[in-house]
Amino acid sequence: MKPKDDLDKKIEEAVRAEEANQFLNAAFFYRDALKLAIKLENSRLIKLCKIKVVEMNKKAIKSGKDFKEVEIKLEFTEEQQKAIKTLIENIIKSKNPKTILRIIGIHPIFTMDLEATEKQAIQSTPIFFQFGNTSTISDKGHSIRGSSDPRYSWFMDTYRRNQELILNVYLARLMYKLMNDKTFKAKLTIKDLSEYFSSSRIIPPQNLEIILVGLKKYFEKDYISAMHILVPQFEAVFLSIAERCGIDIVALDQKQDVATRTKTLSEYHLDSKAFKDIFGEDFCSQIKFILFEPLGLKIRHKVAHGEISPNECNFSNVTLVVYLYLVLLAHVGTEDKE
Repeated sequence: MKPKDDLDKKIEEAVRAEEANQFLNAAFFYRDALKLAIKLENSRLIKLCKIKVVEMNKKAIKSGKDFKEVEIKLEFTEEQQKAIKTLIENIIKSKNPKTILRIIGIHPIFTMDLEATEKQAIQSTPIFFQFGNTSTISDKGHSIRGSSDPRYSWFMDTYRRNQELILNVYLARLMYKLMNDKTFKAKLTIKDLSEYFSSSRIIPPQNLEIILVGLKKYFEKDYISAMHILVPQFEAVFLSIAERCGIDIVALDQKQDVATRTKTLSEYHLDSKAFKDIFGEDFCSQIKFILFEPLGLKIRHKVAHGEISPNECNFSNVTLVVYLYLVLLAHVGTEDKE
């Protein structure tokens, strides 16, 4: 069958599925047709099919027939709960909140282990994910990049579950206690957190001034403001450190003439050997998942393009961003100004 005939057939199948209110099937058919239209450079059908993919996805979500919401409940034994409590108490037993912040930045319990997660995903991949047709759809009806690869999709799902476990069981719980539990001798105040960041040797003064405002908003529970301040500033600080470590962060801008600018941090940089050699593969993968990965939280992209929802600007997500700073501060260094 010629590519043009195959394209026409796919569109016919999509139309029949749409007319039968089988919207998810229609979305798959239109997506297949879109691939063929791109190959044939048929601009008219490219426009039609990409619009139809989004439309069918939205209708599939609205119909509720093709998707089921599954709640996974993780229960800990009494012994496990005791171990978690002991670990947290051991971290916060110091009377110096700045010491606790440094421990958070270096303690392995908060770090994602990429190699272990990859092995876990391989060993636990459901049969459907090995042979089935998969796709992850955003709330706005877009098919998310990477989700059509079953193995990668399952790996990212495993990574997400592990990151949520670390966040909810350890990191967010610990930070909440530090900030709100008055019984702790080392109760963390905005003054402590600001002084810890200010003692850093790695944050440029112009960035620090803005970051301190973001931290204040974090303590004030203004998570929308905190998120929009802290995320772009992290990128600036991270690239500043990369430059000092010898990584080229200068990009060419040749739209009108030959000019230069600072590179925009992306997932591709975090996948590169240069960044992994400096910051470590596990930390680069964690930054990528939190800030850039389409199948992850993608916070940086959502903030930069106005796509983040108020519900996503919450204590847990802002705490994750603050954690990324704490890792940099703990590993690169701070000075005790007391």
